[in-house]
Amino acid sequence: MNTQPDHYATLHVTPDATPREIARAYRSLLRTHHPDTRQATDDGGTPSAGDVQELHAIMQAYVVLSDPGKRAAYDRERRTGAPSGERGTPVKVRVHRSPEATAGPTSGQGPLSFGPARWEPLPRSTRLPRRHS
Repeated sequence: MNTQPDHYATLHVTPDATPREIARAYRSLLRTHHPDTRQATDDGGTPSAGDVQELHAIMQAYVVLSDPGKRAAYDRERRTGAPSGERGTPVKVRVHRSPEATAGPTSGQGPLSFGPARWEPLPRSTRLPRRHS
């Protein structure tokens, strides 16, 4: 089941629309739906939650369709019906365990351990000289 919204329908453009047509449709919809460009008498001075959601959907559709990489990924997802995280090639992973972790389950550590990264400044002799402009 594909729960992704139809960004083309949101912007009222066809899937083969050019970037210029997408930008034009976005700007037109933004002018008609943005609370700053509407007359105060239209909505009583405050936008409703539905108006805000519709404006958010228009902006999200433009973010996806205006970027060529995001648009290609979105089009692939529309064709296959599967989100991008659910497909792909399995990768073989090799886990290296520390000697104390392989001592057995009584060691108290899991098979993997990690901690915060430590930063230590370089000794003064190996630092790069500062450039003075």
